[in-house]
Amino acid sequence: MTLPKYGITGMKRNDKDPARIGIFGGSFNPVHKGHVAAADFFAAELRLDLLYVIPTFVSPLKSALSASGRDRLEMLKIAFAGREKVVVSDIELRREGTSYTCDTVKAIREKHPKSKLFYLIGDDWLEGFTRWRNYEYILKNVTLAVADRGGGDIKSKAEKLFEQTGSRAVLLGNSVTAVSSSEIRASVGKDLLPEGVYDYIRAKGLYEQ
Repeated sequence: MTLPKYGITGMKRNDKDPARIGIFGGSFNPVHKGHVAAADFFAAELRLDLLYVIPTFVSPLKSALSASGRDRLEMLKIAFAGREKVVVSDIELRREGTSYTCDTVKAIREKHPKSKLFYLIGDDWLEGFTRWRNYEYILKNVTLAVADRGGGDIKSKAEKLFEQTGSRAVLLGNSVTAVSSSEIRASVGKDLLPEGVYDYIRAKGLYEQ
């Protein structure tokens, strides 16, 4: 099997080509600089015309170190302010309940029936991807774009997924950002947060034990 090479910024676009739309989902609890860097790299490498950033719904039975869906949405809007091609969407928050990627992909596909869709996924999700609900539908409608999160041999994982499903993935080859939302919730480190997000967290009293 031949996988797409790392980095495809040199590919040519034609005015008649379908729009290229990216989907980046997650809890974003809170959004941090690693998320923003991954989104920017995703958009640049795949020459996206539009990027949906979508926070998942969180149960009302959330822990003390979790922010509400509305707060996470507002922090995303702050983090991605000024990026004209980014849409911070509340589609999963409005749907409530368990956030299934297949439902979100279906909604985006219905909104953009002729576009080429890409879904950003961390390499740590590759091995268990076939356990996702309706993963066949997801792979039929999107191309997976795999970000390196330091989880080992991405190429081998992508090849295994191809052997299981026949679907190829684009390997982004981004620089690994060693930061996680759980670490930030524990310390609320200002240097790891996009401009304005730290102030929002403090003003709202989020992640305080």
